[in-house]
Amino acid sequence: MTASFKIGIMKPKQNTIYRFLVAGAASLGFLIMLYLTYIHYANASSFCDISKEVSCDVVTTSLYSEIFGIPVSVLGLGYFLAVLIISLRKMSPDKFRLLFMATAFVLVPSLYLSFMEYFVIKSFCILCETSKVLMFIILGTAYAAIRDRLNGLGRLLAPIVIAGLVVSGMTFFIQNGKVVNEDYTKFVEHLNSQGWVYYKSYTCSNCKRQEKLIGDAYKALNAVECHPKGPNGNPQLCLQRNITKTPTWLLEDSGQEMMRLEGLQSIAELMRISGYENNNN
Repeated sequence: MTASFKIGIMKPKQNTIYRFLVAGAASLGFLIMLYLTYIHYANASSFCDISKEVSCDVVTTSLYSEIFGIPVSVLGLGYFLAVLIISLRKMSPDKFRLLFMATAFVLVPSLYLSFMEYFVIKSFCILCETSKVLMFIILGTAYAAIRDRLNGLGRLLAPIVIAGLVVSGMTFFIQNGKVVNEDYTKFVEHLNSQGWVYYKSYTCSNCKRQEKLIGDAYKALNAVECHPKGPNGNPQLCLQRNITKTPTWLLEDSGQEMMRLEGLQSIAELMRISGYENNNN
C-alpha cells in the first residue's frame, strides 16, 4: 500500500504563513551556502574559524567537502535555490508534498556529512549545522502543510530514507575511494634528507589532498604549519619564507631557499624533481 492524501483546500492565511516560513529558511540557507562556497574556493578564513575543534574552514576544506570535485556547498546552493523558487510561487498540497519528500531525501546524506564532521574531521562547522536546522524547518513546515492530507507517513518515508542511505554510502566510497597502496616511507626519508620542507595549513584542502596522496608516510615529513590556530602553528616562519599559498614545498640548504614548488604536486613530479627515481634505478 502507498501513502494516500485526503482531498481538501488549505486555508489561504495558513498557506501564506507556510510559504513565508519555507521561503525565509531557504533564503537564509542559500546565503549560508553561498558564503561557504566562497570560503571553499577563495581559501579565505571565515568568521567562524574559532579553533581547530570549532571551524567552518576545517570542514569546508576537508576531503569530505567535495563529491566528484564539486563542493557540497554548491549542491546545497542548488537545493536551497530550488526550494526558494518553488516557495515564491503559489503553493498547493502537491508542492508541499514535493518539498517534504525532496528535503527528507537530501537530509539523509547531509546527516552523514555531520557524522563525518563529528567523528572523522573532529571539527564543528557552525554554518553547516545551521543549514541543516533550516532544512528541518522546511521539512517540518511542509509536513504541517500536508499532515491532514497524509496517511501512511512511514510507508512514504521508508523508500526515501533508503535512497538517501544508498547515496550516503556511494558518497563515502567516492570520498574514500583513493587508497594509497604504496608505502612512501623511503621517499619521505629521501625528501627530508635532501632538505625539502613542506609548508601547509590545516584549513587547506589541497594540503589534505597532498597528504592523502602520500599516505601515512606524510606524518614523517619535515613540515611547517602556517595557520596560527593549527597544531604547532608557526606563521612567523611562513612569513619569513614568503609562503603565500599552501601547500608549498621548499628545498632549503642551511635556511636558504634553493627551489620552490607551489600548489598540489603529484607523487611522480615530486619524485622527478627530487631525483628519487634516479636513486631507484
